[in-house]
Amino acid sequence: MSLSTSDLANARETARVILEELRLEAYLYEVEPKNDVWELKIECVCEIDGGWEMVTIKVPRQMLLDSHDDHSAKQSLLDYWRKKLAGCKLRME
Repeated sequence: MSLSTSDLANARETARVILEELRLEAYLYEVEPKNDVWELKIECVCEIDGGWEMVTIKVPRQMLLDSHDDHSAKQSLLDYWRKKLAGCKLRME
Protein backbone atom coordinates (compact mmCIF):
# COMPACT_ATOMS: atom_id res chain seq x y z
CA MET A 1 0.00 0.00 0.00
CA SER A 2 1.38 3.39 -0.89
CA LEU A 3 0.11 6.13 1.35
CA SER A 4 -0.03 9.66 0.05
CA THR A 5 -0.38 12.74 2.15
CA SER A 6 -3.42 13.78 0.13
CA ASP A 7 -5.13 10.39 0.77
CA LEU A 8 -4.64 10.77 4.51
CA ALA A 9 -5.83 14.40 4.43
CA ASN A 10 -8.92 13.42 2.41
CA ALA A 11 -9.67 10.53 4.77
CA ARG A 12 -9.39 12.81 7.82
CA GLU A 13 -11.62 15.44 6.21
CA THR A 14 -14.22 12.85 5.21
CA ALA A 15 -14.22 11.41 8.74
CA ARG A 16 -14.61 14.93 10.19
CA VAL A 17 -17.56 15.71 7.93
CA ILE A 18 -19.33 12.47 8.83
CA LEU A 19 -18.67 12.91 12.55
CA GLU A 20 -20.08 16.45 12.36
CA GLU A 21 -23.20 15.11 10.66
CA LEU A 22 -23.64 12.71 13.58
CA ARG A 23 -23.88 15.77 15.88
CA LEU A 24 -21.68 14.37 18.65
CA GLU A 25 -21.45 16.81 21.54
CA ALA A 26 -17.70 16.47 22.03
CA TYR A 27 -15.18 14.19 20.39
CA LEU A 28 -11.60 13.69 19.31
CA TYR A 29 -10.64 11.44 16.43
CA GLU A 30 -7.72 10.05 14.50
CA VAL A 31 -7.47 8.10 11.26
CA GLU A 32 -4.78 5.41 11.36
CA PRO A 33 -3.73 3.91 8.02
CA LYS A 34 -3.33 0.12 8.16
CA ASN A 35 -3.00 -1.56 4.76
CA ASP A 36 -6.43 -1.79 3.09
CA VAL A 37 -8.50 -1.43 6.27
CA TRP A 38 -7.88 1.73 8.24
CA GLU A 39 -8.85 2.44 11.82
CA LEU A 40 -10.87 5.41 12.95
CA LYS A 41 -10.34 6.00 16.67
CA ILE A 42 -12.91 8.23 18.31
CA GLU A 43 -13.09 9.45 21.87
CA CYS A 44 -16.48 10.90 22.70
CA VAL A 45 -18.43 12.11 25.71
CA CYS A 46 -20.62 9.27 26.97
CA GLU A 47 -24.39 9.82 27.08
CA ILE A 48 -24.85 8.03 30.41
CA ASP A 49 -22.23 9.42 32.77
CA GLY A 50 -20.52 12.27 30.91
CA GLY A 51 -17.21 10.41 30.96
CA TRP A 52 -15.25 9.72 27.81
CA GLU A 53 -15.32 6.47 25.87
CA MET A 54 -13.03 5.21 23.11
CA VAL A 55 -14.48 3.54 20.02
CA THR A 56 -12.38 2.04 17.24
CA ILE A 57 -14.05 1.51 13.87
CA LYS A 58 -12.39 -0.40 11.04
CA VAL A 59 -13.02 1.27 7.69
CA PRO A 60 -12.02 -0.02 4.26
CA ARG A 61 -9.46 2.47 2.93
CA GLN A 62 -11.07 2.82 -0.50
CA MET A 63 -14.57 3.26 0.92
CA LEU A 64 -13.37 6.06 3.20
CA LEU A 65 -11.60 7.79 0.32
CA ASP A 66 -14.55 7.29 -2.05
CA SER A 67 -16.96 8.73 0.53
CA HIS A 68 -15.51 12.15 -0.13
CA ASP A 69 -17.39 12.26 -3.47
CA ASP A 70 -19.71 9.23 -3.39
CA HIS A 71 -22.98 9.92 -1.53
CA SER A 72 -23.91 6.23 -1.30
CA ALA A 73 -20.58 5.25 0.29
CA LYS A 74 -20.80 8.23 2.65
CA GLN A 75 -24.34 7.29 3.70
CA SER A 76 -23.24 3.71 4.41
CA LEU A 77 -20.45 4.96 6.67
CA LEU A 78 -22.79 7.44 8.36
CA ASP A 79 -25.34 4.71 9.15
CA TYR A 80 -22.70 2.29 10.44
CA TRP A 81 -20.85 4.89 12.52
CA ARG A 82 -24.14 6.06 14.04
CA LYS A 83 -24.70 2.52 15.39
CA LYS A 84 -21.12 2.16 16.64
CA LEU A 85 -21.25 5.56 18.39
CA ALA A 86 -24.73 5.13 19.90
CA GLY A 87 -23.32 5.59 23.42
CA CYS A 88 -21.96 9.05 22.62
CA LYS A 89 -23.80 12.15 23.76
CA LEU A 90 -25.39 14.21 20.98
CA ARG A 91 -25.60 18.00 20.73
CA MET A 92 -28.92 19.51 21.67
CA GLU A 93 -29.98 21.94 18.96
